[in-house]
Amino acid sequence: MRLTQLSGVCLMGVAVLAHADDDWLVVKKVAAAARQQPLSGTYLHQMNSSLETFRIVRSGSGDNIQEKRSSLDGPSREIIRKGLELSCYAPDAKSLSAAKVSAMRLFPALLPDDIGNIAQSYSVKRSGKDRVAQRDCNWLELKPKDSKRYMLRMCVEPASFLPLKVITQNAAGEVVEQFTFTEIELQGPKDKGAFRPQYKQNYVLRSASAPAMTLDADAPSEVSGMPSGFKLLRAVQRTLPGQAERTVRHMVFSDGLVMLSLFIEPQTEGRPERAVNLHGAVNMATAEQGDYLVTLVGDLPEPTMLAMIRNLKIALRP
Repeated sequence: MRLTQLSGVCLMGVAVLAHADDDWLVVKKVAAAARQQPLSGTYLHQMNSSLETFRIVRSGSGDNIQEKRSSLDGPSREIIRKGLELSCYAPDAKSLSAAKVSAMRLFPALLPDDIGNIAQSYSVKRSGKDRVAQRDCNWLELKPKDSKRYMLRMCVEPASFLPLKVITQNAAGEVVEQFTFTEIELQGPKDKGAFRPQYKQNYVLRSASAPAMTLDADAPSEVSGMPSGFKLLRAVQRTLPGQAERTVRHMVFSDGLVMLSLFIEPQTEGRPERAVNLHGAVNMATAEQGDYLVTLVGDLPEPTMLAMIRNLKIALRP
């Protein structure tokens, strides 16, 4: 009798583990569809008290993906992706700056290409069905295992695995940022002219020919004070434009979902410790550390960023 009960418990455990594995497989498919699925649609981006509308078209596959998103309200701007290259276009300098800010969060591709490390800091849960842009979808939740990160909720179209709606919530359950399609077709435009920029002023955000960022010999020997799960991905050292004597060390960390940039530069004048919102879920924190100004940028809550900038310990190599 006891053996039968024990066998039942073991089988139940196997079933639970299998279901969890299935959930992470779904997340992997969602990440791929969010970047690769051909589509034509319109979506809303809501953050704080602002609301913006964008038109997005995408076609191709792999490194031949073409994508264009255009603002339908606010400053006129376009963000165009051709394979690995990402560029902004606008009619004037002010609108071009707005385009760079909009490019911080490119819905629906809010998940990283590689989700292998997400499970260390997040759990995944299915949480019911819904309907978005006249299409059925299923809710998936990426819930952090601590209160230092945001929770991500995605309503996923079951056939394509495309996220139709994505909500970012803080630890109190408040909505920090929300993207949602208002209309969507799961096919790209047939007219190649749909991907041509309308404006002449442009700025290349990511170049296809740029060398990959790798660990640099001048990277700090040790950085501590990061929340658990964050690992150093790459580090480089650059000189500031027109200031060859001044360098900025740039490191990128990730917990598998969040990308966090750390900048270290010589301190020229006293600046107060602060944390500010940059765009939607993206925040920035700055503080002095000895002769250096340290800046953190990433999609983590402001209190987390401020606590990190206070606790961060950096051992710089001479």
